[in-house]
Amino acid sequence: MPLTATQLRKALDVMDEAELRELIEALYKASTDNKRFLTSRLENDKSELLEVYVKELEKCFDPKKGELRVASAKKAMQNYLRVASPVEMLQAKIRYVGAALAYWQKLPYWPENHDTTLGNMLKDITNVALNYPEQSEILNNVHRIGREFIKQERKFGCFDWHVQIYKDFAKALEK
Repeated sequence: MPLTATQLRKALDVMDEAELRELIEALYKASTDNKRFLTSRLENDKSELLEVYVKELEKCFDPKKGELRVASAKKAMQNYLRVASPVEMLQAKIRYVGAALAYWQKLPYWPENHDTTLGNMLKDITNVALNYPEQSEILNNVHRIGREFIKQERKFGCFDWHVQIYKDFAKALEK
């Protein structure tokens, strides 16, 4: 059974500098994800994590595959979000929703749980974007995906919840 966060803190508190260094080096060697994470934190370079995320999005939302499997894209996004700034987090989620909508245009079907994930992500995007009224690029991207939801709702009739989230965002932005 894995350690809890409290147990981990207690174990780290009793380690000296050499032991901590050895532990971090072992973590670095243990996986590629750990290498990317430590590089991004220690070198303040998130580019590789973002690159992996973008590639995973392209693979997952490739309509040629015919079957939607997003686990690897979600994992890559989570890895990136651990080190991203709030604005970068927002942009990454907007990118995910945009990729999903582009996929939907070509193959209009996915499991209901993905529809829920997408709606929850859109809700998060719209809530956070309201904190950045001066960021026109972010607001334009939210409007772009909102208009795309409206367009696809008219065409397929599957996005009424998403459209309402966008309309609520637009109303809140006007205030």
